[in-house]
Amino acid sequence: MNTSTGPTETVLVHPFGNENVRQTLTALSEHNQLSAFVTSIGWTDPVALSWLRPARSLVERRLFPMIANHQLKVTPASELVRNVLLRAQPAPLRRLGSASGPLSAHWVAEHVQTKAITALDRLKQPNAVYGYSTFASRVFKAAQNRGMETILEVPHVHWATTRSWAGELERVAPEWAITARQDLFRSKVHHMEDLELALASRIISPSAQVTKSLRAAGVDSHITEIPYGCPDVDPGQFPLKWDGKGPLKVLFVGRIVGMKGIADVVSAAKSLRSAVHVTAIGQLPGETFPALENMLGTVDYRGTMPRTDILREMRRHHVLLLPSLVEGRSLAALEGLSQGLPAVVTAGSGVDDLVAHGAGAVVDRFAPEQIIAELQRFLDDPRLVEERSAQALEVARASGWGPFREETIQFLHELGSGVRGQ
Repeated sequence: MNTSTGPTETVLVHPFGNENVRQTLTALSEHNQLSAFVTSIGWTDPVALSWLRPARSLVERRLFPMIANHQLKVTPASELVRNVLLRAQPAPLRRLGSASGPLSAHWVAEHVQTKAITALDRLKQPNAVYGYSTFASRVFKAAQNRGMETILEVPHVHWATTRSWAGELERVAPEWAITARQDLFRSKVHHMEDLELALASRIISPSAQVTKSLRAAGVDSHITEIPYGCPDVDPGQFPLKWDGKGPLKVLFVGRIVGMKGIADVVSAAKSLRSAVHVTAIGQLPGETFPALENMLGTVDYRGTMPRTDILREMRRHHVLLLPSLVEGRSLAALEGLSQGLPAVVTAGSGVDDLVAHGAGAVVDRFAPEQIIAELQRFLDDPRLVEERSAQALEVARASGWGPFREETIQFLHELGSGVRGQ
């Protein structure tokens, strides 16, 4: 492994570019420690938004203005194909690009890793590769052969914990189990996850929930916990209000799958009927089945949206509902808090520690009756929206992305000086 004591020149590899990826890119760029960012599709100049207006959602999600153009390495063909398939109307075509399909995100990641491996030989002496769970096994092998550090960020809980909750989903809400097939049985993806954990010289976890799952799976590597943060709160953002007139506007943001607790969202919407208006934003499964058709007939489904539009929708609602069974640390919930949106979440969302500070309520998994009771509290006392919204903004201001960036850079500085993992 590289033993230099200078700055850690890092090649960051991710097929897409979630908010946590953007924050790491920002930290690396600000401290001149980014050698390259290898991804599928990307731009560094916002002008792309004007000349690719029909694909605004895709462009906005893949815009990386925090880095220089020469640092961006792309291989777009496979991701363009996947995006076309995911937006196709016939379900069999959508299935090809879905999580369990042959042209899935992992298919795209294979092309990105090939690009990254080629880039390692052309870049000027990078000494670390920073990758993400299930997207980094091949590039980690190549990096190890070159004596480089391999840093793995694990945004989600270990597959064994996920499989356990998928089994519970199959038992409690079998009508949605079809969306968790990839979680129910050990697969090639799980093998990749285990291989990456073995190849990683350092591991970064975003929450205690993720760390606990890794330890439970027998991972004894050095794990550094660096929590994800909330977006900056706009100085002009005031607490949301509701006068009790009209329905309580409830928002769900996430993939429309059983593991996100969508069955409980539908149950709550049906129980409270016209008293609430439930909106769902997110990617549909790759297949059509009765429970999905039922959900589409129950809630106001809006499809997928650019992040700026989602934030705008958050400000138009009164409550965020995210009853996830298990995830690392919900970025949607963190964004909701930054918009002052009170939240009803499960411990499975990974943000229960923040919401519990008066910004909403934490309910049990598979407990629609608890969700209904919490929403009823808002219906009974509309002033509760403003009260919890004000607290959500306070929590967001105290839990921004700044500490994540600072701790990431500190982690890399200590790595370069040989302090960590000794």
